[in-house]
Amino acid sequence: MKNKPNQADLLAKCSVCENLLDPTDIVILSEKEQKTTMHITCAKCRSAAIVFLLNNQLGVMSVGMATDLDKEEVASKFDGEAINSDEVLDLYQFVSSGEGDIMRLVKGS
Repeated sequence: MKNKPNQADLLAKCSVCENLLDPTDIVILSEKEQKTTMHITCAKCRSAAIVFLLNNQLGVMSVGMATDLDKEEVASKFDGEAINSDEVLDLYQFVSSGEGDIMRLVKGS
C-alpha cells in the first residue's frame, strides 16, 4: 500500500509526470514577507508551472498553474508593473460596449 503523500512530496514532484524535481528546476521569482512565487520546469517532460506559496498560521499553502512560458518570459512579465483597477474597468467597458474589437486590441493593431 502506498503512503499518502505530504505537501513537501507534492512540491518535490512534477504534477504531470511525477518526476522528482531538482533544485535547478526551480526559479524563485519573488520572496516577500511570507509569500514566495516560483517558476518550475520539469527536466523530464518539460512541463512548466508558476507556483505561489504562502506561509501563515495555518501552515504552508500552495497554488500552482500550468504555463507555456519559460522561466525568462515569466521573469520579464513578473517584474513589470501591475495592472491597476482603472485599467481593468477600462477594458471591461471597452469589451462590453460592443464597439471594441478585443482581438485587435490583443494583437496591438
